[in-house]
Amino acid sequence: MFDQYLKKSLLAVLGGGIAMLVMLAVPAAAQAPEPTAVTAQARPGKVKLPPARSLLDQVRRAGVLRVGVVEQIPWTFTDRSGQLAGFEVDVARALASDLGVRLELVRASATGIADDVAAGHADIGAAGLWFSPQRALVVNYTQPYSEATMRLFASRARAAGRTDVAAYRQADVTLGVLKGSPGEAFAPKAFPLARIRTFERYADLADAVETGGIEAGISMSPRPEFLVHVAGDRIFLPVGSAIATRSESFVTPRGDADILAYLESWIRYRNETGWLKSRRDYWFGSFAWADQIDRK
Repeated sequence: MFDQYLKKSLLAVLGGGIAMLVMLAVPAAAQAPEPTAVTAQARPGKVKLPPARSLLDQVRRAGVLRVGVVEQIPWTFTDRSGQLAGFEVDVARALASDLGVRLELVRASATGIADDVAAGHADIGAAGLWFSPQRALVVNYTQPYSEATMRLFASRARAAGRTDVAAYRQADVTLGVLKGSPGEAFAPKAFPLARIRTFERYADLADAVETGGIEAGISMSPRPEFLVHVAGDRIFLPVGSAIATRSESFVTPRGDADILAYLESWIRYRNETGWLKSRRDYWFGSFAWADQIDRK
């Protein structure tokens, strides 16, 4: 009797152990109940935002793009209504629209915009920026999205007989340039004998040429052409073509590949659709925008 009871107990214990071994042998995934599948359906036309690891992600999550601009007609200027307008403003608005965010324009100086982007005061810079090895140390440049030309504009009263570039490479010539502009860096190299006078404001530079205070000025098109347009015969263009041509790019913070890659793709798309050309033709190929300028 006791033997039978002991046999049954041993079988029960062994049976339980075998059962435990069987359970341990079965993968854990097979033991756990099947979880209920949950899927998130994005709204039509919406793209799910990734974690904010890059500037591009941060801009999209914040819902605002801060673009640094420099006020110079017709790239960026204050119109009659007190709002900023111009080629770069059109570009910035289209870029923000394609990103699906609000645009915030950040006023900067020509000499300080790269530092503003590097320091995070603006997300990117769009100010007709030419490539500079010094700027490239603190910011990255995209591929060009526009091209700028530089021209001479001269005083009819003081330089009427000077009708070629060589005539302005003389020691008796004073050339005016705007502080911080490409002309300031270009003039001493292209006109080494001429006296170079730097102006803080473009209006003062234009006035010095118009009144005969200096022989000529150097500026980016279409500003010289516009001065001739509004000043009548007091200012003329002594050379029929540009004295320099450079490409213009966005600048972005160094070390952030995503925003740079997006802007490269955006430029390619806007070029292929013809939109960038149409904006360049409007702002640099005509004076249809002249009535927008606040002349006060």
